[in-house]
Amino acid sequence: MKKRGIIWLLSLCVLCSCDDFLNVSADNELLQEEIFSSNNGVRMAVNGVYKELSSTALYAKNLSWGFASAIGQNYQATSSTYLPYDLYMAANFEWEESSAMLIAEEIWQHAYNVIASCNNIIQEVTAKDTSFFELGNVEKQMILGEMHGIRALLHFDLFRLFCPAPVTGEQGHMPYVTTYPDHQPEHVTSDTVMARVIRDMETARRLLATVDTVFCRSWMTSVSGRLRSASSWSTGPPNEFVNYRGHRLNFIAATALLARIHMYDNDHQKAYEMARLAYSFHTRNWFRWTSSVYQGQITDVDYIYVKRYDELFLAFANNKNYNNWEATLGTSSYYFRVKNTAELFRGDEDDFRLVGWYNRYNDQRYITWVRPRGTSYTAQSVANDQGPLLPVIRFSEMYHIMIECLIEQGRVPEALTLFRTLRTNRGAKATIAETIPVEELKDKLVLDIVRETLTEGQTFFLFKRLNRDMFNGTESIIMSPRDWVIPIPDSETTYQFN
Repeated sequence: MKKRGIIWLLSLCVLCSCDDFLNVSADNELLQEEIFSSNNGVRMAVNGVYKELSSTALYAKNLSWGFASAIGQNYQATSSTYLPYDLYMAANFEWEESSAMLIAEEIWQHAYNVIASCNNIIQEVTAKDTSFFELGNVEKQMILGEMHGIRALLHFDLFRLFCPAPVTGEQGHMPYVTTYPDHQPEHVTSDTVMARVIRDMETARRLLATVDTVFCRSWMTSVSGRLRSASSWSTGPPNEFVNYRGHRLNFIAATALLARIHMYDNDHQKAYEMARLAYSFHTRNWFRWTSSVYQGQITDVDYIYVKRYDELFLAFANNKNYNNWEATLGTSSYYFRVKNTAELFRGDEDDFRLVGWYNRYNDQRYITWVRPRGTSYTAQSVANDQGPLLPVIRFSEMYHIMIECLIEQGRVPEALTLFRTLRTNRGAKATIAETIPVEELKDKLVLDIVRETLTEGQTFFLFKRLNRDMFNGTESIIMSPRDWVIPIPDSETTYQFN
């Protein structure tokens, strides 16, 4: 972490080099002063954060279809024939192997670089009067809310990778960085990390509440207003900076992420409260289920909404998603084959997540990240509008959280009602009996969460949160404590103790 300040400033230069005002001195202090001397400079710094979040080092690969999905056992990994060698080693939890260590190092370094950027922006923006901003206090609150939320999200995902799960009762240690610059951040305990993650995300919710439910309300209520696409309209917002709130940490996403965080922390009451609140925006029709005609109830693969984008609370974006996938795939016909679908969907062979997403090009893959091969207008529209999306959280997760919490509270009939609604909207027609044993219901819920998040990087965290052996078809992978916790990179530990 020694180079965070320099890396952040240099990357920002690259991101913004197209603008005349960035033809400034290479001196870091002068560059810092000039960047934050104008409203436009602050906005470009914020945009730089989202560009880094959408890089392959983070959510455009490692924390989505790449590393996180490989360790979640989403792909066949019986040999390196089925995965690139580094992901194959990671999928077998060979954390000390050099290529797997390099991925962990990349995630760690890039995440803390972005955190440093957030801290820098928070400090600079906090010190400015509201008159500095074109949109006054609304813009100031929006920027501060987003940066606190991103800081929480990144620390949380690092925590889920590099520390034991709270369910184990074991304490890990990692930095929670809140100042800029901080050349030697203190490593704090797991309990402290989680407390600060929650505090930061709660701050984000408080600051963003008015922004997204009042100021940006009319644009937040429709997918065309939230997410950029060829058919998007943006006549309402006063400028480009506040457009497309679904690509930015917004109030509803912060609420949903807080539900995820509380769930991981085993606080079912608070998880349910936050999930219920985020879910309420779905029941008000701000966010809608993807129609069956765009899921699996079709014969033409061109019509599948591969990212189910009307359901997304938050999605970062990278226009090179298909290129990045194809570059990793190379000439291999075996890489990234999804495994265990027969067991995962047993009894629900009509589930849209199977018949719509899996093996549509006869390659045993999920089409979420695969470039559409059709040449029709619809195929091109899906590629252009949904291809760049990097799903972070969608409202179906709120169903899963509420169902699990209701089961834990003994409110099984209510849990079943929600579960049936979710399953119906995913095309699963098999009935779950009222008399189903609770443990069997929990098993079905776990499998449904895996189905819903395949190749999106959440499976490993599900089983880690539950301290439950990994799903691997007919037999589970027996997990040891060392398998769950990635060692903190050597560059960090060497620096800390020298």
